[in-house]
Amino acid sequence: MDHAGNAPVGARTHAGGTTHVSKSYVTFDLSTLRSSELSHAVLSTAETAVTDCAHPRATEVWLTEPAGKPTWNDQPAELAKMGGPYLDSRCPSPGLTWTVTAGIRDAVAAGRPTASFAFRLPEDQQSDLRFGREYSPKMKLTLSYNKFPGEATDLTVNQKPCAAEPRIVGSSVELGATVKDADDSYIGAEYALWPVDHPDQRVTFSQSGSMVGDKVWADVNRFLAGDVTYAWQLRGKDYSGGLGPWSAICRFTTDFTSPTTAPAVSSPDYADVYPGTGGTGVPGTFVFDAGGDTDVVGFYYTDPTERTMHAAADRPGGKAVVRYAPGIAGPTSLRVRGVDAAGNSSPSVYYRFWVLRNQPEVSCTPDSAFVGEPRQCKFTPQGDTPVTGYVYRLNQEAETTVPAGPDGTATVTVYPDNPDIMYWIHVRAKLSTGYLTSLSETGLDIDPGDPIVETRTERPILGQPIDFTLRAVLPGTETFTYRWAESEWTTVPAGADGTAAVRVTAPTSGWNMLWVHSTTAQGQRSGIQDLNVDVASNKPQVFSAEYPEYQPSGGVGIPGTFTFTSPFPGVTAYTYSFDSAAPVTVPADVDGKASFTFTPARPGWTHLTVTSTLPDGGTSESETHAISVKSLAPQATCDDQGYVKPGQVVRCTLTPVQENLAAYGWAVADGPENTVPPGPDGTAAIEFTVPADQLSGRYLVLRLWSVNEAGLRTEVYDRNFYVP
Repeated sequence: MDHAGNAPVGARTHAGGTTHVSKSYVTFDLSTLRSSELSHAVLSTAETAVTDCAHPRATEVWLTEPAGKPTWNDQPAELAKMGGPYLDSRCPSPGLTWTVTAGIRDAVAAGRPTASFAFRLPEDQQSDLRFGREYSPKMKLTLSYNKFPGEATDLTVNQKPCAAEPRIVGSSVELGATVKDADDSYIGAEYALWPVDHPDQRVTFSQSGSMVGDKVWADVNRFLAGDVTYAWQLRGKDYSGGLGPWSAICRFTTDFTSPTTAPAVSSPDYADVYPGTGGTGVPGTFVFDAGGDTDVVGFYYTDPTERTMHAAADRPGGKAVVRYAPGIAGPTSLRVRGVDAAGNSSPSVYYRFWVLRNQPEVSCTPDSAFVGEPRQCKFTPQGDTPVTGYVYRLNQEAETTVPAGPDGTATVTVYPDNPDIMYWIHVRAKLSTGYLTSLSETGLDIDPGDPIVETRTERPILGQPIDFTLRAVLPGTETFTYRWAESEWTTVPAGADGTAAVRVTAPTSGWNMLWVHSTTAQGQRSGIQDLNVDVASNKPQVFSAEYPEYQPSGGVGIPGTFTFTSPFPGVTAYTYSFDSAAPVTVPADVDGKASFTFTPARPGWTHLTVTSTLPDGGTSESETHAISVKSLAPQATCDDQGYVKPGQVVRCTLTPVQENLAAYGWAVADGPENTVPPGPDGTAAIEFTVPADQLSGRYLVLRLWSVNEAGLRTEVYDRNFYVP
């Protein structure tokens, strides 16, 4: 095909009337598919010219033998027809596709580095001018494929590289390797494992999820027996199940038998004798002896910090000599165990010894001082090993190294300037051996200089100013900074006598907190002093002899007098309301009191809420007085047995509640009102007939009340009778 022009198919007429029949060829490089599994391939291009859109498109794509420079008389063999083109109503179409998956797979299977395709028309259309078409030479092959993992490398047994001689291992065996995959970051592996003497016992298993980056590993303990040499290899397995090539073979030999004898431990430098020898950071010689147990090729020893170290024996069953510098003074120990070539351990033995205390002594001058004052701290060596310097830090600050003087001491100046924390100086001596001693920790006695706070207002009341005196403790105090309740921090100057007067007003009654610290001219802050102040409420007090709070009393129509007083001097008025009624304001007298009379209109709970008007026009907190108004209506005992019927005569005995009773009143539903005087015992008997037209399923109401000798009528009590 002409790469400089379009790709023609079918018949077309050239200048001079000559008819030419064309096929076009395209070749694609398949090198990207090496070690890959193809899942889908699509060939696409655009139509650039169509002789007659009235005739349907039928362009075919065929896989061919490799196409070099094909001619009509030397065409490459057409091997297989591909699927397509897929329907597209546009003409010319800007995008046509053919599925060429089978063709690409065939080319790869045949070992070809390229795949060639022919564009042509069917035999019955190839010479028909009406079907001729041209295609863009910019043809595109889209591949969906999975790259197989590469060959595994860097094989390890228990994190140690494979070697020509099989590595001897114990009962816990982990196999590892590096597996790379160009298009998959989630790599697993398939492992093969077999006894070298029995290749017929080869087992394979997959392991996924045990990977970090391109490192994979597997635990094979479940497959192993003791005293057997195994061979193994692996191949990568990607997320799609694609497998890479098998790796090289690695071998290891199992040994599940542990040494039986604990090693002997001795030291010419450290013994189990108080108060000890050497010191922290002073190395001593320790000898581990396997006692001739030839299984033992080395030793593990662990110090009190759980740091475990290894020492090789000079020969199987022999000794190891180590130098170890203790890190802890006083009684301590090393835990020692022998180990064989497979890593199996013998029983452990504890070697106990005493370490002489040689941490430096620390003394600071002055012994006690205010925060921010410099302290000179002297470091003095302990023990026999010469000291060349000291490494120290204050709390969690960075460490500083200072040299020791000729006498082995050093003096440093520290500046503890935070009043809110405790200060510790941590020091280690640097020995002439190059080691450091363990830490010496000394606390600094620091006075944070919290100011003194005095309250000058006794029993403060909400709304009244509260006065405080602030007294400096920290030398050189120039200002005080305080915060009252939830307000912002405020700074005031200190007087010549180191005091300041502060006046505040509490936002609420109850406990209010005052926080205070002082500051010097150099900016050194003291600690914070706090004082919790109990501020009394300024709400009014309410008193009523007739209606005391929370006690059933009085009754409907019985007046009660309510008196208001205030703990706050000079109130001018009181504003009160009952439940949701409109508020009423009454003036206070010269004593700050006010009274009013209230007559309840209904029984039950009523809530009186009252506030006072303060001298500055403000309003006090509110007080609520809960009143329980007794019911005075009479009670009735009737012979209805829980229900009544139309026409039934009902008899009731009325019992008084109201004092000085003069008469009972009663009515049935909305019927006429009746009165009856009380008998000598204060009761009265009444009877009524249930109306004949009383509806069933409803209640008949008997209304009851009473009147006393003063003419005061009680509220109505409703006695209900069910009519079934």
